Amino acid sequence: MDDRRDMSWFTLARQPQEPLSPDGPTLTGEGLRQWRHQFRPFVRYVSRRRTVVALSGGGMAMPAHISLLRLLELLEIRPAAIYGTSAGAVVGGLFAAGMNTGQIEQAMLDIRSPDDLFGFAARYPALRLAALAIRRQFGQTSLDGSGIYDVDRIESHVADILERYIGDVPSMRELKTPFHCVSVDIGTGRSPTSERSTVRKAIFSAERTPDVSLSDAIGASMAIPGVITPKKIGDRYYVDGAIAEHLPVLSAYVDWRSARRRFRRDRLVIVASDLGYTGEALKEKDLADPIDLVIYSKRIQERIINHHNLLQCHRPRRGSSVVLVRPHGVRVELYEIEKIRPCLNVAYRAAVRQLSGSDFLGETERTLAQARSLLGLR
Repeated sequence: MDDRRDMSWFTLARQPQEPLSPDGPTLTGEGLRQWRHQFRPFVRYVSRRRTVVALSGGGMAMPAHISLLRLLELLEIRPAAIYGTSAGAVVGGLFAAGMNTGQIEQAMLDIRSPDDLFGFAARYPALRLAALAIRRQFGQTSLDGSGIYDVDRIESHVADILERYIGDVPSMRELKTPFHCVSVDIGTGRSPTSERSTVRKAIFSAERTPDVSLSDAIGASMAIPGVITPKKIGDRYYVDGAIAEHLPVLSAYVDWRSARRRFRRDRLVIVASDLGYTGEALKEKDLADPIDLVIYSKRIQERIINHHNLLQCHRPRRGSSVVLVRPHGVRVELYEIEKIRPCLNVAYRAAVRQLSGSDFLGETERTLAQARSLLGLR
């Protein structure tokens, strides 16, 4: 048994350990082969299909995605492409750029303070809101300042990580693994004058936006309205991709359908890591603050979109399927940096549990049943 009060011993780089504890040795050789045996049904399933990974939004719970990627590394499953939204765009983008999971984990653990990511007084959003109100009082209003935290500050931290581990900030065309980053294009901020003013889902990728830098694409995907300022690229502004597609399975499915017209025998499996709301009713004390109620409503909206998209994409008889994983077990607020290591631990355990044995599609099937119920389908 591990000591949940002290997670300082845990690191994904030492996995798999048996037992999973401070004194558990890292498995190698025959021990590793035996450990992998429990995943044979899942490995056989994905080996016969084009495998892509979809990583959802999830705020500072983003380290949970690293746990799933680490498990895929251990099983020697290399995704053909990665799709990421918001927090998933950060982890997916770093991985696609060529960083391994050990490096991404260390980059997360190196965050010593929320100020590193979000700027001065990150733990006190009320103070930052007050400063924003003062600027507005003096007429300093623009989309570039319409958020508690500055997207450029967060993006700069991502760029620093990329330069430290791979030497530069690559463009979308220069990534080691094809990466598709979901955002929402909200226009130029000026009065509508053409069809280009229409709000739409935007996907940054080597095919669509080859010259956009990875850090710009990640910034555009994670700019949560009202929390993080919109990201400006060229003359257009972009906000959080979770508004349109919290878990980017539909984007992966649509791309596969388009390519399948040329490769008709190709089958698809989307290994999807969902850090979203699972549908549990919250207690009244958790919804007393109006902001909490707004966020709760947003999570319900994201869940409905996820359910609808899952119903569209999981069609095994037609060649496409989704292996849904819910690795998130620790609630992590934007400023709770100290919870990163426990988040990694819990997420790794969850991913191992959900993908081992013959029930690796169990989470998908249970969620599909919930989706039909929520959407009034039979």
